Amino acid sequence: MLLLACLAATTALPAAAQEVGGLRMRSNPMATLDLIEANRGCPLSSTSVTVGVNKAFVIGSSATQRLGIVAGSAGASGCRPLVTTQVAAGANLALGSHAQAGQTIDVQGQRGALGSIAFTRGVNMSVGAGALAAQRIQNLTTR
Repeated sequence: MLLLACLAATTALPAAAQEVGGLRMRSNPMATLDLIEANRGCPLSSTSVTVGVNKAFVIGSSATQRLGIVAGSAGASGCRPLVTTQVAAGANLALGSHAQAGQTIDVQGQRGALGSIAFTRGVNMSVGAGALAAQRIQNLTTR
C-alpha cells in the first residue's frame, strides 16, 4: 500500500510542475479571451536564444566575453506576442595552469501577453593550479 502511494505521488509531481506559470485564470474567464483578442495582428510567439562559449586553454592564457541582447519591444503599436520563450546559456572554461576565463551574458526580453518562459543555464569550470573562471548570466523579461 505504501509503495502504491509513493508511486502515485511521483507520477503526480511532474504533472503538477507543468501547471506552474502562465496566466492565472481570474474570476472572469473572458479576461483571457480579451487579451487574445486585443493582440490581433501581433505575432503569436517570440523566441530568443543566446549562447556564449568562452575558453582559455593554454597555460597563463586569458579570455573574456561579454554578450548583451535586448530582444523585442512593444514599440509604438503596443504589440506583444502572446507567448515568449527566452533562452540564455553559457559555457566558461579555464583549463590550464594560471588560465583565466570571464564571461558575462545579459539578456533582456519582452514578457508575453499570456505567458513567458525563461530558461537559463551555465557551465563554469576552472582546472589547473591557479586557474580562475568567473561567470554571470542574467535573463530578464520586462513588461
